[in-house]
Amino acid sequence: MERREIGPGLGRARPRLILPDRRATEPRGVVLMLHGGDVEGVEARSTFDPSPLPVRVAAAGIARRRPDLAVVRLLNAVGGWNDRVMSPVADAQWALMRIGQLYPDLPVAVVGHSMGGRTAFELVDEADVRAVIGLAPWLADGYDEKRFLGTPVMVVHGRLDNVTDPDASADLVRRIRIGGGSATYRSVGDWHTLMFRPAGWHREVASFLHHYLVGDGGDQPRNA
Repeated sequence: MERREIGPGLGRARPRLILPDRRATEPRGVVLMLHGGDVEGVEARSTFDPSPLPVRVAAAGIARRRPDLAVVRLLNAVGGWNDRVMSPVADAQWALMRIGQLYPDLPVAVVGHSMGGRTAFELVDEADVRAVIGLAPWLADGYDEKRFLGTPVMVVHGRLDNVTDPDASADLVRRIRIGGGSATYRSVGDWHTLMFRPAGWHREVASFLHHYLVGDGGDQPRNA
């Protein structure tokens, strides 16, 4: 059964971690999953907010394929990015701190959808982060490739996405590769939510995570 932890904040505006069952297989790595949101919004995130759904589906797909990875989901305190404070980044940093306490010495990867993809990109320099995955990430063209050269990156984007830009995602991956970094791009026939027949890219993401977190020599990521 899933466990929940509530983080710091005011009133209902508090981040929440959704942790796997303690009875699950002893993990060899941890995956932090980050959901999307709005450009602005300082109110507490609604219980009925659909933004976490794509990440919930992806988390289940990864956990099913890689039971040796602890898949942890973060629910943000508020609904918006809020440019001046980057609200989801503070929530994710708290989540990484708790993961370090709950799973000491285990490698961590961060996977984010949409706004969560941008949050994941902001965490690339965190000491415990071994790999980053952006799922239809927001503002991929706003990042310099140099910040990713020390961390393996994978980006999955739907060709039919009209919310965030798949061309910007492909270009970021191209620039990272030219700069000498490790980057993988997966283009899929899907919209922004990435929930139409996701089994194929779920499998590739799970293999990427297993390769960089467990590193036993198997499951080489494609196009890296």
